[in-house]
Amino acid sequence: MCDEKHEQRINVKFLVKLKKTPTECYKLLKEAYGENSLSRARVFEWYKRFSEGRESTEDDQRPGRPVSVSTPQTVTKINLRKKRSELWKNKSWILQRTCP
Repeated sequence: MCDEKHEQRINVKFLVKLKKTPTECYKLLKEAYGENSLSRARVFEWYKRFSEGRESTEDDQRPGRPVSVSTPQTVTKINLRKKRSELWKNKSWILQRTCP
Protein backbone atom coordinates (compact mmCIF):
# COMPACT_ATOMS: atom_id res chain seq x y z
CA MET A 1 0.00 0.00 0.00
CA CYS A 2 1.57 3.25 -1.09
CA ASP A 3 -1.00 6.01 -1.33
CA GLU A 4 -0.04 9.65 -1.82
CA LYS A 5 0.07 10.47 1.91
CA HIS A 6 2.33 7.52 2.61
CA GLU A 7 4.51 8.45 -0.35
CA GLN A 8 4.86 11.97 1.03
CA ARG A 9 5.90 10.64 4.45
CA ILE A 10 8.64 8.66 2.72
CA ASN A 11 9.73 11.87 1.01
CA VAL A 12 9.77 13.74 4.34
CA LYS A 13 11.94 10.98 5.80
CA PHE A 14 14.32 11.34 2.84
CA LEU A 15 14.45 15.14 3.21
CA VAL A 16 15.22 14.81 6.94
CA LYS A 17 18.20 12.63 6.01
CA LEU A 18 19.31 15.39 3.61
CA LYS A 19 19.19 17.84 6.55
CA LYS A 20 16.44 19.99 5.02
CA THR A 21 14.43 22.18 7.39
CA PRO A 22 10.73 21.49 8.04
CA THR A 23 9.83 24.60 6.06
CA GLU A 24 11.93 23.44 3.09
CA CYS A 25 10.26 20.03 3.26
CA TYR A 26 6.82 21.61 3.22
CA LYS A 27 7.68 23.86 0.26
CA LEU A 28 9.11 20.95 -1.75
CA LEU A 29 6.08 18.76 -1.08
CA LYS A 30 3.75 21.64 -1.97
CA GLU A 31 5.67 22.12 -5.23
CA ALA A 32 5.57 18.41 -6.08
CA TYR A 33 2.02 17.52 -4.95
CA GLY A 34 0.23 20.86 -5.13
CA GLU A 35 -3.21 20.80 -3.50
CA ASN A 36 -2.77 17.12 -2.60
CA SER A 37 0.25 17.76 -0.40
CA LEU A 38 0.24 17.13 3.34
CA SER A 39 -0.74 20.07 5.50
CA ARG A 40 2.02 22.17 7.05
CA ALA A 41 1.16 20.75 10.48
CA ARG A 42 1.44 17.13 9.25
CA VAL A 43 4.77 17.82 7.51
CA PHE A 44 6.18 19.33 10.71
CA GLU A 45 4.76 16.45 12.78
CA TRP A 46 6.35 13.78 10.58
CA TYR A 47 9.58 15.81 10.33
CA LYS A 48 9.83 15.79 14.13
CA ARG A 49 9.16 12.05 14.32
CA PHE A 50 11.85 11.21 11.76
CA SER A 51 14.31 13.66 13.35
CA GLU A 52 13.83 11.83 16.65
CA GLY A 53 14.80 8.54 15.02
CA ARG A 54 11.52 7.07 13.88
CA GLU A 55 11.95 4.68 10.95
CA SER A 56 8.41 3.57 10.12
CA THR A 57 6.34 5.64 7.71
CA GLU A 58 3.15 3.76 8.63
CA ASP A 59 0.36 5.20 10.77
CA ASP A 60 0.44 4.38 14.47
CA GLN A 61 -2.18 2.01 15.82
CA ARG A 62 -5.05 3.86 17.44
CA PRO A 63 -6.92 2.74 20.53
CA GLY A 64 -10.60 2.05 20.36
CA ARG A 65 -13.02 0.03 18.38
CA PRO A 66 -11.86 -1.33 15.01
CA VAL A 67 -13.56 0.05 11.92
CA SER A 68 -15.12 -3.30 11.05
CA VAL A 69 -15.00 -6.87 12.24
CA SER A 70 -16.03 -9.70 10.00
CA THR A 71 -15.84 -13.09 11.66
CA PRO A 72 -18.00 -16.13 10.98
CA GLN A 73 -19.69 -15.58 14.35
CA THR A 74 -20.67 -11.97 13.64
CA VAL A 75 -21.87 -12.85 10.14
CA THR A 76 -24.06 -15.64 11.58
CA LYS A 77 -25.51 -13.32 14.24
CA ILE A 78 -26.33 -10.64 11.68
CA ASN A 79 -27.96 -13.18 9.35
CA LEU A 80 -30.07 -14.54 12.24
CA ARG A 81 -31.23 -11.04 13.15
CA LYS A 82 -32.22 -10.36 9.55
CA LYS A 83 -34.05 -13.69 9.36
CA ARG A 84 -35.92 -13.04 12.63
CA SER A 85 -36.93 -9.61 11.42
CA GLU A 86 -38.25 -11.03 8.13
CA LEU A 87 -40.16 -13.81 9.91
CA TRP A 88 -41.69 -11.33 12.34
CA LYS A 89 -42.83 -9.02 9.54
CA ASN A 90 -44.34 -11.93 7.57
CA LYS A 91 -45.98 -13.33 10.72
CA SER A 92 -44.48 -16.69 9.86
CA TRP A 93 -42.67 -17.15 13.14
CA ILE A 94 -43.30 -19.98 15.58
CA LEU A 95 -42.69 -20.27 19.27
CA GLN A 96 -40.04 -22.83 20.05
CA ARG A 97 -39.40 -24.30 23.44
CA THR A 98 -35.79 -25.35 23.90
CA CYS A 99 -35.86 -26.14 27.64
CA PRO A 100 -36.83 -29.61 28.95
